[in-house]
Amino acid sequence: MNSTPQDRAALEEQARRTLALNPDVVFGEVMTMEIAPEDAPFWLRFTSEWGGALYLLDETNAKRHERGMIGDEAFEYNRRTYRLGLITLSGLYDRLKGWQEGEGKGRPFAFAMNSLDCYFVPAYLADYSRVHEAGKEVCDAFIAEVMHRLDGGDEVRKEFEALDVLVGEYVRGIHLYARGQ
Repeated sequence: MNSTPQDRAALEEQARRTLALNPDVVFGEVMTMEIAPEDAPFWLRFTSEWGGALYLLDETNAKRHERGMIGDEAFEYNRRTYRLGLITLSGLYDRLKGWQEGEGKGRPFAFAMNSLDCYFVPAYLADYSRVHEAGKEVCDAFIAEVMHRLDGGDEVRKEFEALDVLVGEYVRGIHLYARGQ
């Protein structure tokens, strides 16, 4: 991201103010993406497999912390990130499964994406495509469309950076938002 340290600091301060007023802002719909019926098997496999990977990463993170390989702050941030990502993918899996087994089968799936979805899903797809070459085309197309929709122009880096900062601040403060502070 090509911002200056002052730009980044301003984004962080704006994110903190926004989250202080309404931490649930991260759950508001940012965009809706369509998933084609023929891509359903890929999406169900991706959400299931990558959710399992996040679970294992969370377990590894705990073991690394127990062994003193990472500090408390890194452990907490990693744990919150893995668990939010797992919740995001589990929720998507459940919605996709319901779509496939319900009346929506045969029609495109309307994936209403919130800030967490826009942050986690493209990143996980990028990682997944490096491990599963067969799904690379679906992953790359979805990522490109999300990035295009975040802004659609030269400002996409700023929009994505703002999203990155907002979610990062949310992860760091989620324990406070849960307590209503």
